[in-house]
Amino acid sequence: MSAALQETPAQAAPGLVRRRKVYYVSGFDPRGAAFYHRLYREESAKQAVHHGGSVAVGSRSRLGEHVSAWNVDSEWDGHPVSTEYQFLHWDDLVRRHWEPSLPRLVWSTLASYARYIGCGAFGRLSKTFRGPFFSALYPLVYLALLLMLSLGIGIGASAALSAVGVPGWLAVAGGMAAGAVLFGGGVALANRLAVFWLLRIYRFVQAWGEREPEDVRQRIEAFADWIRRDLEASPCDEALVVGHSVGSIVGVSLAARLADALMPAQRRGLTLVTLGQCIPLLSLMPSATAFRRDLQCLSAEREMQWLDMNARADSLCFSQANPLDISGIPGAASGRPTAQVVRPFRMFGKQEYARMKRSKQRLHFQYLMASALPNEYDYFRMTAGPRRIQPF
Repeated sequence: MSAALQETPAQAAPGLVRRRKVYYVSGFDPRGAAFYHRLYREESAKQAVHHGGSVAVGSRSRLGEHVSAWNVDSEWDGHPVSTEYQFLHWDDLVRRHWEPSLPRLVWSTLASYARYIGCGAFGRLSKTFRGPFFSALYPLVYLALLLMLSLGIGIGASAALSAVGVPGWLAVAGGMAAGAVLFGGGVALANRLAVFWLLRIYRFVQAWGEREPEDVRQRIEAFADWIRRDLEASPCDEALVVGHSVGSIVGVSLAARLADALMPAQRRGLTLVTLGQCIPLLSLMPSATAFRRDLQCLSAEREMQWLDMNARADSLCFSQANPLDISGIPGAASGRPTAQVVRPFRMFGKQEYARMKRSKQRLHFQYLMASALPNEYDYFRMTAGPRRIQPF
């Protein structure tokens, strides 16, 4: 059974939840709380047909400078649950680090790849993690093929026009126009295929590995202080820190600070959940010493639970290796984190799943979305259900 579906006897009252807080950290995504609020509302309604509970998502409000929230009121066989779902804003920082110029993005990312290769992290990636390695190569291969194809079409069109008697300068102009049209169409398709989104992620994480961004560090500290004060002001039965994609990296550093800031009893009620994590993209860099200290802190933490949920089919995440062990920190031997395999191929029919797999970005977001078929993984029962999160 899944974290979301596992049941315990009715007399196991300590496992029941009436009040929950979810502190959600998005990935490297410039979209803010409005997008994720709409996503949660729409997808929770779709998922309700599978889990049998009723889930009502309230309106979005601003709780603080860096926090938006909405209430999720649900009922499960007569058991009411109130969840306060808090969106921790760092989307403004993402937009600050989001290179808008495609030529500058490609050029600076090439430099980032060179440094990532030079420090040895890319070599370790290629030998151990084929999915993330090929996903890292994918944007470069796509753009190289697009450039060669556009040049080839341009030269071919120019030669064809010359062969039918078109004047030289006009033939060259026609060839350039044909190449430009193809290149423009390829760039538009690249946006749909998340090519530039991936380039921006690798550029940002590589820069973080060389030097932790000061604005991100300060925001993580502000998140930790907010959560500490929020839990003291309004205790709950369960609190979840959920980090998705690059948000898992932010979530690790946030959880490490909470391990120092919270009392043991508070930490026992808190669980770090990493979804589709790409932690090794940062931790494999020799210069990312501050981040590895955060991982070391979580390795030694015994009160706070850590669940790492990933799908093998998701080539943008590290699903088959312990993020602590990869980073040179003993983790598996101490059971940190608890690994959970998400199986999206069981969530959909074969044809629908085949269509989904064509988009790396779509599959990477499935952790936050409804399934077409009942499945052991249910994000909405996990975040709004009647029982505390547990391993599958």
